[in-house]
Amino acid sequence: MKEGFRQCMAWLHTWTGLVVGWVLFFVFLTGTAGYVQIELTRWMQPERAMQTAAVPAEADQLGKAYAYLKQLPEAQQAERWGINLMSSARDRDEFSVNWSLPAQEGQRYGEYRTQVLDINSGQPPAQQLKPRETGGGDALYRMHYALHYLPYDWAIRIVGICTMFMFVAIISGIITHKKIFKDFFTFRPAKGQRSWLDAHNVISVIALPFYLMITYSGLIFFANAYMPFGVPMVYGFGEKNSERYYAELYPSSRFDTNASNVAKPMGQSAQHFVPVQPILQQVQQEWGVHRIGSVNFYPAKGDAPPKAEFYQISHDSIARQRASLSFDLSNGKKIIENPSNEDKAPMQFALAVLGLHEGSFASPLIRMLYVITGLLGTAMVATGLVLWTVKRRTKQLKAERMSFGHVMVERLNIAMIAGLPLAIAVYFWANRLIPINLADRAAWEIHSLYITLALSFFYALCRPIARAWLEILSVASLAYLLLPLLNALTTERHLAASLMHQDYELASIDLGFLFLGSLLAWATYKVWLKRNVILKKPVPKAKRMPKQVQSDVIQTSKELS
Repeated sequence: MKEGFRQCMAWLHTWTGLVVGWVLFFVFLTGTAGYVQIELTRWMQPERAMQTAAVPAEADQLGKAYAYLKQLPEAQQAERWGINLMSSARDRDEFSVNWSLPAQEGQRYGEYRTQVLDINSGQPPAQQLKPRETGGGDALYRMHYALHYLPYDWAIRIVGICTMFMFVAIISGIITHKKIFKDFFTFRPAKGQRSWLDAHNVISVIALPFYLMITYSGLIFFANAYMPFGVPMVYGFGEKNSERYYAELYPSSRFDTNASNVAKPMGQSAQHFVPVQPILQQVQQEWGVHRIGSVNFYPAKGDAPPKAEFYQISHDSIARQRASLSFDLSNGKKIIENPSNEDKAPMQFALAVLGLHEGSFASPLIRMLYVITGLLGTAMVATGLVLWTVKRRTKQLKAERMSFGHVMVERLNIAMIAGLPLAIAVYFWANRLIPINLADRAAWEIHSLYITLALSFFYALCRPIARAWLEILSVASLAYLLLPLLNALTTERHLAASLMHQDYELASIDLGFLFLGSLLAWATYKVWLKRNVILKKPVPKAKRMPKQVQSDVIQTSKELS
């Protein structure tokens, strides 16, 4: 290593960050939206009622949902029934049932179906009251690890490779900046490359533990997919051996590899079940009221009796574990489950790491911090990408024209850093403007996002660099600032209504749009100032500069402006 260890780490940091930087920006920004995915979905379904402090009785909800499943023809052949109860919890504002159909020949799992019910009637809501079809916040959340338009297995591996590159970039960045904490308190504005480096350093250090955690835990999420030979080396290859692995990993589940144990359809089995209300009373005596999140019903299978599983609402556990109680539906007695592997240290560690990544345990304040640190991570990637071009732009002055590689990095930066926020804003606009009855409207919402992203790239190719930054950022700023107005014009759940109703989680989405619009407006203003400085800066006279170099300065200034 002629250049020394730290210099090699600096090279590694630069190029690992650049090669996958645009994918990482996409992953960070869409992943940050995942921390408010439930609130975003509620905003994108204005037909749903606003949250209320009055929670319907659990016995009433369970009775209506159970009666609906018993009379629903489609659910009679199901191998499982499920009920999701409404409560005051963040993700429990919807009353619904679901069922799993038996697997068809050649399939491993049967079809899963769900139906939202009206809390008063216990029946599907009227057509005009049904929530519109939408990708919601869930679509943005899925994009951050599964991308879109790509096979799932390919997508998670692409994101996994990029995540590993980011982990390398973070570690090499820590090694490179030996004065990392001193640099944290140093910012020199209006200094060109120096300012971008200071900004990158400050943003990188301010939430460094979060970046390390979110990157490492992201790799843990799909560890089996990234290291596919781990399980086969122990259990052997083939589907049967894979099923044996999952049966040992989750022994408390109803996973059964014996195909001869065929369960009766739920419609036949439910005729012999004991009443569920006395069982519900036992659960409430142990947990208290309004603590049940969901209930699953299973028919008898082999030696296992028919079973009702009650799951407790639990958002204060980082390890994502929910307490559960099981009852024998043939006699109503509680079933004592055997301890599972979920209580062992490796499983506890894995669940804790994944829980930290998702932040599902977080209170509103902690969730806000998750969103802020997620945006800071997005800004860290963005400043690193811009710094690469700013650092090398001076060398471009000595060339007859910008190199192809530099031009592509500049244009990709514009398309992703300015274009992706605009594309996500268009996604929300499409939710309000696409006709409700349009076929595949949820898919067209997502199509509008990617169409906008592609158009941003082509627009960046056709416009001068500074103007492309200025114009795309300004449109994105307006798109976010006008979203609350669009919401007020198209629905009755506008910002004022949600504040008056004290539905602050719903109001936070409109307020978040205003914040993002203001942030993009500030960025637009900074680009406008910088562009004016470039245009007004006098070109050095020929006597102080060789004629060829002077013409290069003029040419490059035109390209930047």
